[in-house]
Amino acid sequence: MSEKKKDWDEIPSLEGLQMDWDYSGNDSLGNRRFERLTYGDVTEIFEVKAVPVRVATPEFTIDGTLSDISGGGVAVILKKSVKAGQQAKIGFFLGQRKIISRVVARQRTEIQNGFRIGFEFKSISEEDSTYINGLYSSKMLSR
Repeated sequence: MSEKKKDWDEIPSLEGLQMDWDYSGNDSLGNRRFERLTYGDVTEIFEVKAVPVRVATPEFTIDGTLSDISGGGVAVILKKSVKAGQQAKIGFFLGQRKIISRVVARQRTEIQNGFRIGFEFKSISEEDSTYINGLYSSKMLSR
């Protein structure tokens, strides 16, 4: 007994479809748009002890160290605090690639000997964002 093949037009519309459950990721990446590379990931990939970072605000320019990074933002360790919402410019090298972007401070955590500031990229080039995301991919493939 062979069934008649269905035509695409015979499949009912999904308009108004409702689900009786909501999906949420089981891991910490469930709510993230970008995967994050940790300090250890970056130093291992580029075989360096640290990645120096320069942050410029209207009030001061300060050097710090990269803490973690994703295609959407970067966290840095600074000796001076930056308020949430503060606009700034940031620059650093990942290997031979120079990354410069406008950023906005989103999170601030006081730590021993300084502050960990999370910045959201506001003007990072698509090429630089793709490069950063590619680093995460290469990390996953090398496991």
